[in-house]
Formats: sequence, structure tokens, C-alpha cells
Amino acid sequence: MVGERQPVFEREAAIRGVHALMQPGYPLPAGQRRPAVFFQGGPGSGKTLLLNDLADRVDQYVPYAHVDFEDSRHDEIPHTLSVLAERLARYRPRYRRLRFPRLLIALLVAEQDLSLYDFEQAREALRHHLKERRGARWPQRFLGELIGEQPEAGASVGAMTLVFRLPLHLLASVLALFFPIFPRRSQRWFGHRDRGRTDHELDTLIELNAWAREVRNASPGLADRSARESLDKLLCEAFLADLRDAPRRVRALPTPLLLLDNVDAPAGRAFLGRLWEALPPLDVGGAAEPLTLIATGRRPTPEMSDSAVGRLEDVLTDPVAGGSAYPAWLSYPLPDLTRSDIQRLLSDASARGPVHRRLARLVHEFSAGHPEAVGVLAAVLARLPHRAESVGELLARPAPALAEAAAPIDPEGVPTAEEWLLARLAPGDDNLLTALARCSAARDEAGGLWLSHQPDLVDAAWLQVVHQVAPWDASSSAGSAVLRQLLRRRLARLPDAPAGWREVHAKLRDHCAERDDLAGRLYHQLAMDELRDVALELARQLPRMPGADWLALLHRVAEAPLGSVEDQRRQPHALFHQMVRDSGVASSGDDTITRAVHLLAALRIVGDPLNGTARPLLYTQIANALGALAPRSPDGLVVLQQSVKEYQAQALWWT
Repeated sequence: MVGERQPVFEREAAIRGVHALMQPGYPLPAGQRRPAVFFQGGPGSGKTLLLNDLADRVDQYVPYAHVDFEDSRHDEIPHTLSVLAERLARYRPRYRRLRFPRLLIALLVAEQDLSLYDFEQAREALRHHLKERRGARWPQRFLGELIGEQPEAGASVGAMTLVFRLPLHLLASVLALFFPIFPRRSQRWFGHRDRGRTDHELDTLIELNAWAREVRNASPGLADRSARESLDKLLCEAFLADLRDAPRRVRALPTPLLLLDNVDAPAGRAFLGRLWEALPPLDVGGAAEPLTLIATGRRPTPEMSDSAVGRLEDVLTDPVAGGSAYPAWLSYPLPDLTRSDIQRLLSDASARGPVHRRLARLVHEFSAGHPEAVGVLAAVLARLPHRAESVGELLARPAPALAEAAAPIDPEGVPTAEEWLLARLAPGDDNLLTALARCSAARDEAGGLWLSHQPDLVDAAWLQVVHQVAPWDASSSAGSAVLRQLLRRRLARLPDAPAGWREVHAKLRDHCAERDDLAGRLYHQLAMDELRDVALELARQLPRMPGADWLALLHRVAEAPLGSVEDQRRQPHALFHQMVRDSGVASSGDDTITRAVHLLAALRIVGDPLNGTARPLLYTQIANALGALAPRSPDGLVVLQQSVKEYQAQALWWT
């Protein structure tokens, strides 16, 4: 992943917590399993990076399996279990090999065609197949039929039709691990299933085969849900039972790791749900599975909301907090980068020495500490032949990792850092991105929802996705803050017809006027570059409003974004003078309006983190204009003068 970064000390704290949880002597209350760990974060927050780091650290030492549920190959639980079993079964010193005979028996029986037999004949056929385990003839013949080889003479079962998209090369590896026999206790397990059941093992396996046949014979997508769920649950039970049957040497070592990425994806939720249902209750003296489960996602899954949830940090401080009610899950929200983190990362990446704090501050304001966004900008900075002066400059450069891969083929077709981040944070086609970009113009949820229902702006086909992304909300996460700014830049590039920047903001201005929303109306007017009209209205409101209220109104209005990507790349002082000239206040002769224009233009520019770092002039202009306007406020002289001092301090900081 291009440039994905995460604070080293935060990552190390998370890894230390997982390491403590894996230890064989971890003090768990009697009859309880190790809690699972959930790392929560949005796209680019470092979830996958953290799992990769964990995998790198245990590789060659501890058995582990890593799957990503955004990969469509894991839509089917049998396939996922096959992958997990194969990866956990790889040889590791001290552990040797973990074995999964119950899961393998279940997968093999599921693929048998017993439809030609009545019930008693099916029992005899399965009994015959299981007896052949002593010479491994059945598994070998089974695999040969799966991969298209001719069955041996006298085989009672014809070529198989796969119920699942099983990874055959993995299944072949697993079969080799269990040569030459299945342990007898593995077969008997299907009778009791660690739940005190009194079924005969053959009856359970015949029922398993019937579920599989029902799934196999159904039309795609129309398989009986009950049969599919029962089949998946039994396979999960077999997988977990194989882990509980691990040799004593495994239980005396750090537990194997199950690394599940993006478990909040539909396939991940389904797998986690079946796995949780498959966990049998533990007796007071019962041994749990020697397993530590690590999951990541954007949001908690229903299994977590139904269970007690603690903090991963507690593992390092008080591992048995809560006594017998120890939580089933431990959560760890992945943190965003601080400004000092960003300055360190940028300085480490820069080939021209330490990066100035001014650029680090702008990167922090743009990214809100989003690790991937910072990582991409740092990677761009590393290739820049000169010192960077603005975030906009960095966004316009090619994304480095892709540039290196694509340059020999098509240098002009390499995505910029801006395009790369937009694709990462809001994947979708151009029509969806256009709908999201238009809705990003709203300044609040009410405006965004109203805008999303305008048929001339947003196609109804995208309504659900637009509401889910909520591009008007920059407060939910650092990723949402970056996405909103990128979508606004996309909106600024759209042609005026049929619905570009100006038309969208005009609709929102009129909508706010109908609701008597003064701040919203002025905000959207300013976004349309009607600087003089907005400044005139603010000057009129100054003697009519309490000083604190007027100052709050001023700041809300000045948050209006710039409607030109080119303006964002200009030097701040040059853009300021251009705005003032275009407003025409030089010929007005009204000092109050002139001061209000200067104040509003400067505030609008310094509020945009994509502009350059040369900002002392702007903060000085803000302080001077506020100082001149303060006496016109009936009761806000003290409040406005306090704000003047703050902006004067900012002018010194940026100098």
C-alpha cells in the first residue's frame, strides 16, 4: 500500500498487547477463552500494515494464518477454512505441524455423492470409506477425482462435483499431512461434537452430506439458507475441535495466530458469526483452543456488540481485570498521527533535510492525521527536487510507487497523489464520484441530505452509497476529512454545466435562505466568490449582534472553500491581493467594507490547508482588520480584541 504509515510507538504498544495475549501462561479465569482483539480504523489507518507486521514477526516461529475478507475468494466459509487450516498446518520448529483431521473428514464427506444410496446403504458406504483411512486410499482417490484423474477400478463413487470453491492445491497439502490415517477419535467426534451429544458419527456425516447435496443441487444463490448455515457451522466446529485437540507441546508455547482483515465486510461478518456459534461452552476445567484471534475492521461487528468488550491496553496493566467476567473482545482504535509525528515522518522522508514546522502543520490540517494520506505525501516529498511549499503542490505530483511501476509504459498515465488517495478512500466509477463530489459542497448533514435528493444532481441509484459515505461529514474520522477535501477539488474541476461548483452552491444558498440560515447562506455565497456582498452583510450585522455571536458567524462563513484548484496552488499573499482587487472595494470609499473584505479574504485563505506556507501577511491583515472593526461592535470590544491578540500571535508563529 503506497506510503501507509503508523506511529511506531503506537504500533509497538499494540504488538506488545498481542504478544502478551499469546503467551501460554496468560492468566485467564477458569473456563474462559482468550479474548479476541479488534483493531478499528478506516481505510488507510494502518490496519493491514499492523497485521502484516504481526505476520512478519511470527513467521518461521509461530503458526499463523492471514486472510482478507475483501478478497472475493473468501465469500465461502469452506474455502476460508481450507485456507486457514493449510496455513496453520505449515511446519514450524517446536510446533511441528498442526493437524485438522475432523475438518478434512467433513470436507471429504461433503463432496461424496451418496444420492444413489438409501439411508442404510449410505451408512455402509461411509463406513467403508472411513475404514480405508488406514491406507489413505479414500483421500487419495478423492483428490484424484477432484482434479480430474481417472478413479481406480472398483471405485464406488464417480467423479465429484465441487460443492465449494476449494483451493485444491491447499487441500492436497493438507491430505499429505494426514497420511496414512485419520485418528479414530477424530471420527468419533462427529457423534458428540464436544457438546455431550449421543448421535452416531455416521448419522452426523450423512446429515452433513445431505446439507452439502442440497447446496450443490440448488440454483446459484438459491440454496436453502438453513442447509448452508448448518453446513458452515459444522465445518467451523470441526476446525475448532482440531485446534482443541492440539498436542501438549503446542499448549506449552505461544498460541498460533488467526489474522482476519476487514471482518466487517459481508464475508467476514458471515465467517465470524458461524465461528462464534461453533464455539462450545467450556467446562470449568476445560481447555480452550490454543489460539489468538486478531481482527480488523472499520466498525465493530454484531458479535462484538453482543459480548463484553475491554481495552487491549488492559492486557499490559491488569490482565485479569473483571475476574470471571473477562471480556470476549479487546478493542484498540488505531490512532491518527499527531503534528509531531507528521513532522518527524516528513523530515525522515525529505532528501533536503528537516521539514519546517509550517509545512507539517498544513499537512496535519489537511490529513487530520490520516496515516495513509501522510504516508503518500511523505513519499512524494522524498522524490521532490526542491523544498515543498504547499500541500496542493504535493497532491499534484505522481504517486511514487505507481510512478516507478508505470513510468516505462506510460509516464503520462500515472495517477497523482490526489487521484490515488481519492481512489483509496472512495472507490467507485466516475458517476458515483461526481455524485459524492456534489454532496461534499454541503456544510452540514441537513444540507447534504437535501442535496442528495435533488434528482438533477444525484442519480437515485447512488443514493444509498452517498448516505453511507456522507461526504458532507468531515468529523467522523481522519479519512472522512481527507475525502471531503478531495471531493471538493473534484467538484471544482467539474464543468459548470450541467451542475458544477457554482450551480451546486447556488442551490444550497437558496435552500439556506428558505430556512433563514444566515450563516449557511453567506457561506455558500462566499464559496461562489461573492466576497464583497458577503463582507457587506457581515459589516451590517456587526453593530446588531453580540460580539461573540458575530465572531462565531464570521468564522463559520469564512470556512467556505476555494472554488479553484489553481487558486489553492498560488502563493497566499498573491491570492489575497487578487481577491481584494476583484471585489472592487478600492473604489468604494467605505473603510468598514474594505476592512471586512480584507478580513474575510484573509480568513478564507488561511482556512485552506492546501495553500502555501507564506502566511504571516494574512494573519497580520486579519489582526489589523479585526482591530479596526472592533469599536463598531456594541458589546464585543473585549472579545474582538482578544481575537486580535490570537491572530497577532499566529502571525509571529508563521514568520
